[in-house]
Amino acid sequence: MVPVLPLWLFSSNPDLRQKGILVALGCALCCIAAIALYQRAAGGHRPFHTVAVAEFSGIAGADGAPVSEPAVVPRVLPSRRGMQWRSLGWYFGASTVLVGLIALAAGSPQRPELMQRIYDAGAKFANVQVENVGDVERHDPSKGKDYYTATATVRLAEGGTGAPVTATVHTNSPGRLRSGDRVAVLYAPTQPRLGAIAGDEHSLGHALRGDAMSTVGTWLFLGAWLLGLGLSVAAVSVRFGFRSFSRPGTADKTVRARCLGPDFWRQGSSKQRCLKMVTASSRTAHFLISVTERDLPDSVNGQHLWLCWDARRRTDGKRFSQRSTPAALISDDGWVMHGMLKVEDAELLSAEGVSVEKADAGTAGAEKAAAEGGVTRVLRLWDPWSVWPLFVPPLALLFSVLLLACAALLTCDIPTLWRWVTGIGGVVAGFGFAYFFTVRESQPRPAREAV
Repeated sequence: MVPVLPLWLFSSNPDLRQKGILVALGCALCCIAAIALYQRAAGGHRPFHTVAVAEFSGIAGADGAPVSEPAVVPRVLPSRRGMQWRSLGWYFGASTVLVGLIALAAGSPQRPELMQRIYDAGAKFANVQVENVGDVERHDPSKGKDYYTATATVRLAEGGTGAPVTATVHTNSPGRLRSGDRVAVLYAPTQPRLGAIAGDEHSLGHALRGDAMSTVGTWLFLGAWLLGLGLSVAAVSVRFGFRSFSRPGTADKTVRARCLGPDFWRQGSSKQRCLKMVTASSRTAHFLISVTERDLPDSVNGQHLWLCWDARRRTDGKRFSQRSTPAALISDDGWVMHGMLKVEDAELLSAEGVSVEKADAGTAGAEKAAAEGGVTRVLRLWDPWSVWPLFVPPLALLFSVLLLACAALLTCDIPTLWRWVTGIGGVVAGFGFAYFFTVRESQPRPAREAV
């Protein structure tokens, strides 16, 4: 969908613009078909919690088996860059679709029929004399200056028979129009009998060139698109931070904590999903990550983990998104989960936490013994969202097809009312796709679920 908006805003060739947009939408439709085929080849659609629990399979201890590896703090973690880029693509893609559909509805895919005929015959702007004026009406908007609309008969040129060639135009002027006044019109000097359109190059120039909307509208939608990009970057920063957190450094701290299972971090009326952690000194921390009880195997609850976080974040307002800080959970079983930690929790844990270097020095003997025993510590990133095509619901795919159909219809020349109905329908389809794609089952998981 990304090429659709630039093509719509900046292409001045209606036919090529329509073909380019339809090709882009066709490629998007092929992507949807590829997702459906991928699901079928993988055995059908799977619920998110099934995919999430399956991410623990193949990791030591995920099925309740004892862990033979030592509890050491690794110095290199799987990076969260893939999660950050995927999240940015989701947010920016959603804003692109929303702005693109509204822009498609607000613009005009083709020149008006009369303007197209005049354009083909060699259009020209000219100031012509008004012969008769009728249907004069004064408009008094609540904000802005008064203006007048009227139906005027104007003289364009001398016809081939010598008789004057006149045309009827609908004018919009700041003052009352009278016979003998001059108005700007667009007409074809070689074929004046085609008629004329009232307006000058400022008001009609963009339509005559073949632009989908005026210059002001183009820059407004471009600004909205760039604003969506900025908000997407901000959302990724809030959700994951900007650090890849693949190499904890001297400014990062760690503490041994026990997982109490999924919970909610609450402050006032706001709440976020998290994993609730408790340390040896009974300090509580909320590891922010969107998981439910159905997304984790039973073995995770009560498991002791290393909680690492960026200890530089403070609430002094000098760092962007200072209310939370990048964090990671490291299991003795070999999995790593990236998330965020509230700064308030990080400050409470700072007295008990130690720097990663000190923790590494304290466990160096155990790590060396494990290496001598032939045990190789392999870390795996817990990231069920990396296989998102597996859990896209069929209804979400259906809504995405409806969205593409609405966008394709908006490239055609349809009445203004139906353009907005179609555009709103596309926006509703987009929200439907987002809802069915992101909704998670909140019912408790069965007593025992296979991993």
